[in-house]
Formats: sequence, C-alpha cells, structure tokens
Amino acid sequence: MAVESLIASALLLAVGAAIGFVPTLLIERSKQRHALQTRWDVPLFELCKQFVGAARQLVHLARHLDRAPDPTGHALRVDQAHSELRALFEQVRLLGSGRLQEAARLVVHHAYAVRAVAEGQPDERAKDYPGTTPQARIKNAITEFLAAARDQLGVAAPDDVLGDAVLEDEPWRSKWFAQPTGTAEQKVS
Repeated sequence: MAVESLIASALLLAVGAAIGFVPTLLIERSKQRHALQTRWDVPLFELCKQFVGAARQLVHLARHLDRAPDPTGHALRVDQAHSELRALFEQVRLLGSGRLQEAARLVVHHAYAVRAVAEGQPDERAKDYPGTTPQARIKNAITEFLAAARDQLGVAAPDDVLGDAVLEDEPWRSKWFAQPTGTAEQKVS
C-alpha cells in the first residue's frame, strides 16, 4: 500500500509540474517572440520615417530648383538629399520585407525622374509610365512604401494610407469623409 501511495503521489506531482510548466513555457515563448518583434519594430519605424522624410525633402528641393536664389547651392542640396535617400534605401534593404524593399526601390527610381525633370532633362521613364508625371509616380510610390511599412510593422489595415495630393498641387480629398456632390449652383437650384 505504501508503494502504491508513493507512486500515486509521484504521479500527481509530475502531472502538477507539467500543468504548471506548459503554460509557463508558452507564455515565455510568446514573450520572446514579442521582444524579438519589438526589437526590430522601433528601428524599422525610425528608418521608414527617415526614408519618407528624405524622399519628400528631395521632391521639395527639386520642385524649387528653378526658383532658388543660389542655384549652385540649391543644386548641391538636391544632390545631398538624393544621396541620403539612396543611403537610406540600403538600410531598408537590411531590415525591410520584400514588399517594403520593392516599394523603396520605386521611390528611389521615381525620385531620380523628379530630379532629372527639375534639372531640365527629359523624363527618360515617360515611355515606361505613359500618361503620368514623375511627381504623380513618386506620390504613388511613397504611398505604396507607407502601406508596405505599415504592413511590416503590423498596423491594422496597412493599406489605408491617406493619399498625398500635396505633391501634385491638387485639392485635398479624403476617402474617409463625404465629398460634396455637384456645384454650389446645382445645390441652390
């Protein structure tokens, strides 16, 4: 009888240990996955923020190239902004998913066209993208980059990125707010 109770006690002890061990193991693995994900999220967020900022800076500088009081100095700033964008792209290649890398590549690709046109060169990529301007192409590329970054960062609804009408000097519109229908004259009558 003593042996049986000893075996039963040992069995109950083992079952109790397993019941306590399995949830602890699962929680620890979950914590490790979260810590690993978080470790890359912050640098990726910062990198994406810098990349988009550099792209916008290049577009801004290129658009004002013909109005610069100091054309030589302004051209140098355009060159520096373009160089920074390309360097940040290399960092995106290190941390980014395939979708994010491809989106970043298109931003760099279209940034060159924006710069070339601003410098008075022909749009060499016009035949590859008929009916679009370099400004429209980079606007779309930046929007896709933001969606890809949001996707990799785990943001809910990553493709819900507000369009950027500013790059094309269009009136601001949003798909999230109702748009007026008709003109003022149509509403009055």
